[in-house]
Amino acid sequence: MGPQLVSLLSVLTPTYACPGRAGAEAHPAGDTCADHKIGADTNPAASARRVELVGAEACAWTTGAMAQRVLEEGMPWSFVGRLSSAANTLPSKVAAPYTLGPDAEVFVIANAVLEKLQESGIAGNRLEFVGRLLAVDGTTYFVATEVSANRS
Repeated sequence: MGPQLVSLLSVLTPTYACPGRAGAEAHPAGDTCADHKIGADTNPAASARRVELVGAEACAWTTGAMAQRVLEEGMPWSFVGRLSSAANTLPSKVAAPYTLGPDAEVFVIANAVLEKLQESGIAGNRLEFVGRLLAVDGTTYFVATEVSANRS
């Protein structure tokens, strides 16, 4: 293809930037960034790097090690709902800035998937979480492997 044809196609082909939460009008067929699954291309065993997720009291190495353990030994689990903020001060030093569940007793490990969720701008929405769950020493941990917007 010649450079003129490429230039013409780039002008005629609409491009859509990610509009965030309320951008259905910017995308055809109501497609928004919230429609996409977060985590498909992310290593769920990797600890988050953002300070606001790991916190001052937790340890990134311990967080990554626990995420790996939950992925290897945990049972499949999914949940539809919103993240609830947690104190992020577990005695295990695992970074868990959020909880899930009806009683907010499932601690969400701060992994790379959670970090991508934060960056997406939809973390405050009602979401569908898919991953693995494991109870260790009286604390129940969850590692998200995939997160997507809930349509119900």
